[in-house]
Amino acid sequence: MPSSLDVANRLAAVVSAQQAILNAITDPDHVLQIIADSAAAATEGKGALIELVHGDDLVIREVSGTEKRMIGFHLPMTGSLSGEAVRLRKVVRCDDAGSDPRVDREACRAIGVRSLITAPLLEGENVTGVLTVYSDRPDGFDELSEYVMQLLAGMASGALIQAGTFERYRLLFERNVAGVFRSTREGKILDCNDALVSTFGYASREELMAQPTWDLYQERADREALLESLAGGPATNVRLRFKRKDGSSMTGLMTVSILSSAGGEQLLGTIVEA
Repeated sequence: MPSSLDVANRLAAVVSAQQAILNAITDPDHVLQIIADSAAAATEGKGALIELVHGDDLVIREVSGTEKRMIGFHLPMTGSLSGEAVRLRKVVRCDDAGSDPRVDREACRAIGVRSLITAPLLEGENVTGVLTVYSDRPDGFDELSEYVMQLLAGMASGALIQAGTFERYRLLFERNVAGVFRSTREGKILDCNDALVSTFGYASREELMAQPTWDLYQERADREALLESLAGGPATNVRLRFKRKDGSSMTGLMTVSILSSAGGEQLLGTIVEA
């Protein structure tokens, strides 16, 4: 039975992983790396990997440590512990890969795996992949390790869904031909795309984002009136007078909504030259 200190240390590792994931939530690749590294550390395993479902196979998407050569490998779900976790939709553990009929013994022997735990990654009712930790010795994991993997897999599932949402948002944001912005109600530009930079005649995103939003309007009162109107819901194709970097006037159509966030209300919208 694990000691109280061991339990505390393992749970502290899970909490630390959660914080690291939240800090990196807008970067899906970094989130995957954090999950793999955290799983290996929290279970005291030799390594960890994330496999994503691809048809009848599982594809290794991320690994802990330096074994990057494994990324991209396709593994059949049939005859593997990962496939068993997908089928059962629950955490499964193998204490000795040399005698367990659920694992691919030859594959485990080839890479020196003697014991492992695999946990499914869920998106609603669907299993999208698995999180696996492995050890180079038999009986490398215990019930506490199983519990930690269950926690990490649940956390990872939610994080990957959220990170994927951010990635889809980013692609839409970057590729939009309209000028897209995200700002605070107080007037700080939090993000913008290249189309908006070009529309206002600035040299870079950084230069534009350094300007208070008030400076992009010909009249400060226009933005104040816009903010008041948003109390009644999103604004669509509002014709406003804007000011380019060189001071010249521009008429644009703005569509904008207010989003609630942990840091307060934010404005998300587009501007196109009329």
